[in-house]
Amino acid sequence: MAARGATTSLKRRAAPKAAKSPRRTQEERRRATQDAILKAAIDLLVEEGYARFSTIAVAKRAGVSRGARENYFPSKHDLIAAAWRAALVGAKEQAIRSAGAGGKSAVLRFLDDYESFYLSHVYMALMELQVAARTDPALSRLFHRLYAEHRQSHDDIWIDAMVAEGYARARVKAFLRSTQYLLRGMALTAVWHVPDADFRTALRQWREQAPQFLRGSAVPARARSRA
Repeated sequence: MAARGATTSLKRRAAPKAAKSPRRTQEERRRATQDAILKAAIDLLVEEGYARFSTIAVAKRAGVSRGARENYFPSKHDLIAAAWRAALVGAKEQAIRSAGAGGKSAVLRFLDDYESFYLSHVYMALMELQVAARTDPALSRLFHRLYAEHRQSHDDIWIDAMVAEGYARARVKAFLRSTQYLLRGMALTAVWHVPDADFRTALRQWREQAPQFLRGSAVPARARSRA
């Protein structure tokens, strides 16, 4: 028995110690807290809508104190602005990664990227804010400022990528706008839970028509004016 116990003891001593996870820096902890708060804000906008959105509920959802939330985002407006900006920055960073990837054509990568953004729960949260901005001057100013800062540069990533594949810039701009209108309509339809909505077929048909659209010679007057 003693020998057996000694063997067990040796085995225990010989077992390698689990590597300790490196301690996060103060900046990493700060970033993690901010990210948790912003994610909670997006999730609550989707689940509860803007009318029932509150900073208290966001802090509770994120698992942080009210003081911690106020330290990073002092007011409801500050929190909404940060969440909105983070969503747009995230979408733009994803576009940069997708545009630089190989494999599919830029047109197909663009369609994948915009579909994943406009039909996501993040865009559903942004729609809540966009609708509220219609009658809220402060939100309206925020919307237009963030749109000017981020959305056009997001579009330009894909415009340049498709132009690099040989398509005329005016046609690419018209195609991008048409895709946005199509996907925004789908996003609204998804919110309404229309039972017979067939997004898959519509998107497949749009993908099939994309090359012909982009090669077309007739450029809409509105597209020419934006070129």
